[in-house]
Amino acid sequence: MLCSSARLRQNFYLIIGVTIGLLFSLIVGPLLETGCLFSISVLESGSSSITVKDEYEPHINLAGKPQRAQKIPQTLLRPRYYSTELGIREKLFVGILANQVSADGLAVAVNKTVTHWVDKTIFFVDATSGHKLNVSLMKIPGIVGFTDSRSVLKPFHMVKYIADNYLDEYEFFMLIKDSTYLNADKLMNLVKKVSVSEDVYASGTVIGTNYCSLDAGILLSNSVIRKIIPNIDWCVRNAFSTSDDDNFGRCVLHSVDLPCQTSIQGQLLYSYHLWEANDLGHLLDEPLKHKNFIHALTVYPMPNAKTMYKIHLIYCKMNLEKSNMYIEELRRSIVAESVFEPLGFRKVTWPVGSQSGSLPSTRFDVLKWEHFTDTHLYLDSRLSNIRPLNEAESADIRNVLNISIEHLELKYLNNLKFDHLVNGYKRFDPSRGLDYILDLNFKDIIGNTFIQKRVEVSKLLGKVEMLTVPYVTEYTRVHILLPVHTSEKEDAFRFLKQFKQICIDKKEKTMLMLILLYDANAPGKGAVDDVFKQLKDEATSLSNTHKKDGIKVAWLSVRVFNTKLLALRDALLDFAIVDLAIKKFPSDALMMLARPKMEIRQDYLNRIRMNTIMEWQVFSALPFSEYDPNLMTYPKQTTLDINQHYGHFDPFDFSHLSFYAKDYVISRKRAESIIPIVRADRDIRQLVSEFTSHSLKVANMTNPSVYSMFVAFSDCHIFRAVESGLRLRHKQRHCELYKGNIVDNLSAALYGDCIRSRNRNSGSKGQLARLVLEYQNQVK
Repeated sequence: MLCSSARLRQNFYLIIGVTIGLLFSLIVGPLLETGCLFSISVLESGSSSITVKDEYEPHINLAGKPQRAQKIPQTLLRPRYYSTELGIREKLFVGILANQVSADGLAVAVNKTVTHWVDKTIFFVDATSGHKLNVSLMKIPGIVGFTDSRSVLKPFHMVKYIADNYLDEYEFFMLIKDSTYLNADKLMNLVKKVSVSEDVYASGTVIGTNYCSLDAGILLSNSVIRKIIPNIDWCVRNAFSTSDDDNFGRCVLHSVDLPCQTSIQGQLLYSYHLWEANDLGHLLDEPLKHKNFIHALTVYPMPNAKTMYKIHLIYCKMNLEKSNMYIEELRRSIVAESVFEPLGFRKVTWPVGSQSGSLPSTRFDVLKWEHFTDTHLYLDSRLSNIRPLNEAESADIRNVLNISIEHLELKYLNNLKFDHLVNGYKRFDPSRGLDYILDLNFKDIIGNTFIQKRVEVSKLLGKVEMLTVPYVTEYTRVHILLPVHTSEKEDAFRFLKQFKQICIDKKEKTMLMLILLYDANAPGKGAVDDVFKQLKDEATSLSNTHKKDGIKVAWLSVRVFNTKLLALRDALLDFAIVDLAIKKFPSDALMMLARPKMEIRQDYLNRIRMNTIMEWQVFSALPFSEYDPNLMTYPKQTTLDINQHYGHFDPFDFSHLSFYAKDYVISRKRAESIIPIVRADRDIRQLVSEFTSHSLKVANMTNPSVYSMFVAFSDCHIFRAVESGLRLRHKQRHCELYKGNIVDNLSAALYGDCIRSRNRNSGSKGQLARLVLEYQNQVK
């Protein structure tokens, strides 16, 4: 008991403290939540209650809301090209003030002598005259018409148009008349050496003391035009003179306070004035005697286009001689300095100063010399031993041969007479060009003996130029034509399955038309046992299901008649297919000729869109064809991989084409006399009967195919390239069906092509050789 009371006394104060704390929290807690302790109520007689709140309590100010942010965030728009963001400009723009009366001649001459040297040319023509200008026949790239009839304001219209459209794109602007010859090459070299930070108002001829002559050409910098534009109204109001030179010079002097310059950063500008006809005659006969003419930047005035072409010819000859002298000087310096090269370093190449050629890194990279004669080329590929020279190769070899003969006859003072070509070798090096080695047999006239000379000829590659082509996009709809024989129904179903996965599910802009090829006696449309009924039902189901996505799968039924010329019928069948189907599409439709054995790939569709250009280019892809899986021992693949053991790129397959409907129709009409147009199924029999081997020779066609028609009758380029996205499963070719129907040379050639295609697509040489050896071992 004593122990318990002692413990109670020890904890008494703790218990009392805890109890008081709990009571205090129960009393004070509610007061703190209502904030009663932080407000004071003051009551006065005759006044209302005023509540004073804590100054730290947050307040919401709703007066004057909503308010806009004082600083609006700027959205950064990146330009399409780096040059735009960095402010990089082209160097030279040439504006030509043309007269409608003489534009058909002088303006065309200016275009032919200037355009290929400078970055941009624009022709400014008065559009109010009664003379009708045939722009299409002139073939001038850019023409701007002025409706203002006041001739004194034409220079200001030129400057205003340049400022509105081209001021941010070019550093210097040359203004000339169409009666002025411009040495564009010399001008381009001049502006490349001039700093863009300096104001330029220059000409080769000064009028008075301050103004430049527009007849001689006026060179303006970008900065000068920027300073003129704010004062253009003042310039127009003060254009009271009849002289363009005075009005424009007064404008520049007012805007920039800059008189006409005849030199820019130490470079002098010259102009040559043709005073009279006698002066022109002396100039054309002896141009080198006229010092001012040699250094002239412009020559004016030109009486006609013929004179301008003659002047241009003189300058071209002088530039050619100067270039040849410079080349010889460089060659001499290369030979002289070659002695200082380190030991073991590659010595001077021939021709001196030319690219030395590529060094093979492995034995597989060694460039092969091809042997040729006057008529044939030997071992041009691993697949052929000998073949006749084509027209281009024959013309090139004759040209090289003639130049070599002339060189040797001149060297030996015509004492040698050419007899015949003994051997010829050629090699193409992508880094250098085309090299020839010729062994020529000559007869020595003096000694009456035959001697042999070896000549080496080199055709070096020139400067690479970028060719402009029409603009194309990857958003063009591709219209696929798929011909299906009765024996290819299973492949057609597989094709539809892939079409759904690649095109429909991924919303590719495509349209598929099945060309159903019925045999002569096969049940057709409307029949209960239609051979293509299931395929039609599948196509209809796909179209109805995805109609909202703009995807359509259609079909066209074609009855194919039997004929004795079975091989020729199958070869010409593509003409009938496209002739009958092309009527269903607009002229700007992009057509793709497909096959049931192919695998659909998105990258191949995109390359079709990019490589097929209306009125410009037709695309023919070299497919990767699978070897016969029954002969090869590799695992079955769901998708065909590109591997040398599985297949090869077939260079003799011309059946995969993409073209625009308009280009096909134009070419087809040109070939109608050779290959009749098929307008109905019954015309197929007439097409086969009228086409002969003679027609093939007349049309200069290598074989009866749509590809050969484009080559012979179309103005479009034919782009043929290896296509990794086009892969074909193996197709069994039954060439024995053609053998019993050979009636002429053309049928025999088609039968031979079938045999060659079947053999090439059976397997590689190594695989076939292995099968032969295995068979021989089994026989033994």
